[in-house]
Amino acid sequence: MTDFEHVSVMPHEVIEYLQPRAGGLYFDGTAGAGGHSLLILESAPDSRVIAVDRDPAMLEIAAERLTKFGDRVTLRRASYEDLQDVLDELHIDRCIDGVLIDCGPSLDQLAGRTTGRGRGFSIHGGDEPLEMAYDPEQSRTAATLLAELSERELRGLFGQTLRGGEVGRVVRAIVREREREPVATPERLTRILQQALSFKAPEAEKRVIAAYAALRIAVNEELEGLERGIDAAVDALCPGGRLVLLTFHGGEHRVARRKLRELEGGPIGPPRLIGGPEREAKVRVLTRSPLDPSEAEVARNAASRSARLHAAERV
Repeated sequence: MTDFEHVSVMPHEVIEYLQPRAGGLYFDGTAGAGGHSLLILESAPDSRVIAVDRDPAMLEIAAERLTKFGDRVTLRRASYEDLQDVLDELHIDRCIDGVLIDCGPSLDQLAGRTTGRGRGFSIHGGDEPLEMAYDPEQSRTAATLLAELSERELRGLFGQTLRGGEVGRVVRAIVREREREPVATPERLTRILQQALSFKAPEAEKRVIAAYAALRIAVNEELEGLERGIDAAVDALCPGGRLVLLTFHGGEHRVARRKLRELEGGPIGPPRLIGGPEREAKVRVLTRSPLDPSEAEVARNAASRSARLHAAERV
């Protein structure tokens, strides 16, 4: 067995809202180490899971962990936004019983412990290549974005996670330093960010990590992919099928809430506009306020602290 252990976030809440049934078909949009797929398969006899991930190393781990379920599990290298294409490839009707989208990358994946060498996700990554791509074959990397984006584009990128005054200092430092030599390793990027942000520890590390998160989000087009993934999931669900989303930072929280409100239907435009057009209702939102992890879970797994669970049912 691979020496790897990943703790699934909010496992009991995921099963409570997904409500896997015997014989049902479920789509796990982020296979990771296979933890959530394992929970679905164990909780519902004869259920089947299609699990996808962009990282081939994670798929290998999931395959090993789920091998005992045989043909009840299908693994594919893809993103959750490719759900419809995956179903077409497998000749499966676009009517499935549940979809789980876990937006959070594995901490072991980010640290490089699944591949033997990291991809520049960590501020302590040293001389690793500054890639930050979940898909190791992807051409768009953190290094290419830092080299090619304009100052205005960089401001928009870092504005996703940094505070107002921090954005300008970080962008000016990167633009200045990239003229001297490319920003191609975590060691160089971390040094630039530390100097630009100039906070005392441990606040300095938190702000540098926030800047790294902004780059990772942009490299993997996480927010745009989440929007497309939610639309694809809702279109694939049978009536009564459930969608469960796990989000981990403010941008993801906002996308999930906004998309589910839109898909719930209702007036387009000001609410007092009488006779105005209305959106078709596609879902019933089950979580008016996203669920937080329990105190007990956070005590066991500090990485779950920022998680939020959103759920909806296809109408």
